[in-house]
Amino acid sequence: MNRSSPGITVTPARRYASEVGRGWPVDVAPAPGELLSSWLHRLALANGVPARYFGRVLGLRGASWSTRLDRALPEHVLNFLVEQTRVPAEDIAGLALVPDPLARLRLRLLTVSQARQASGPQVTRLQYCPACLREDHAPYFRRGWTLATRVTCFRHGCQLRDICPTCGGGVAPSRQDRLVPQQICVWCGGDLRKATARAEHDVQQLERLLNDLLRLHVAGHRLPGKTSLPTLLGSACFTFGDELKSMAHLSIRDRLRLFRQLTDGPMPFHWQCENPGAALWARIARTAPTFPGLASSFSKRVILRNSAEQNTRPARPDLTDLLQAIGRLQSNRRSRQA
Repeated sequence: MNRSSPGITVTPARRYASEVGRGWPVDVAPAPGELLSSWLHRLALANGVPARYFGRVLGLRGASWSTRLDRALPEHVLNFLVEQTRVPAEDIAGLALVPDPLARLRLRLLTVSQARQASGPQVTRLQYCPACLREDHAPYFRRGWTLATRVTCFRHGCQLRDICPTCGGGVAPSRQDRLVPQQICVWCGGDLRKATARAEHDVQQLERLLNDLLRLHVAGHRLPGKTSLPTLLGSACFTFGDELKSMAHLSIRDRLRLFRQLTDGPMPFHWQCENPGAALWARIARTAPTFPGLASSFSKRVILRNSAEQNTRPARPDLTDLLQAIGRLQSNRRSRQA
């Protein structure tokens, strides 16, 4: 069956492999920090196949084929991509989110029932920075945007977005059945790159502190004890209306609201048996306002305050070592730049 639109005729994907043989006509290099699904969508477009049908070329079914590959890249698919694109296997594998030490903090995919309950045609929690997409020569989605702890763009300081600004539908480039780039909404054809508001300074500070803590975790600087930092952060539940949700299940609107509440003081946690994850969120939020001072020297006031809390409260995850490591990390950055 052929699908037609004005001026465009699309050949069924099941015949694509036999038409081009071994090696696809157009090479597309992965962009720095790009998400695997984003690269695959750009690869499909460059070779004349809408993203919706490109999954069949890879032997995959379902409308969310590329999103699943982000979280689980089968070896046979990886080998096929290497053969057809001539991109090294390690470069392709590096675009996926596996193995993933931050898996507990990755945004969750919406289930079918959740998508049906949404006001618009939402299908995923894919978020993005409109300003970055405007600057890109070929717009692409970043791996860092898949973290639930990311609510702003570090480069532009604006809020991220996870819906189309025109129709309110979810961002679903894998369902695109036209030969158009990823910044075009699959539901209404609108441009996803309309500007968002600038994020509050306190929200940005909290987010950057979280980001540095997680980077240190990935680099091997771990909290004492058996429970990892991402697991603790991801286990805390927050109250929104009558529902309790973890960070990874919240929309960007709710996460921005949560960050504002944390920086303003109110703690919308579900406290149950002194949940250590909620306690850690509270301590990070209290530390965030002092974060800028860590660039030059670690604040003794923060160390003393954390020490005092340890003497008066049950044992909880200690931030002191990680915060000191952040101070050293940023001092080393400045030394190298000097």
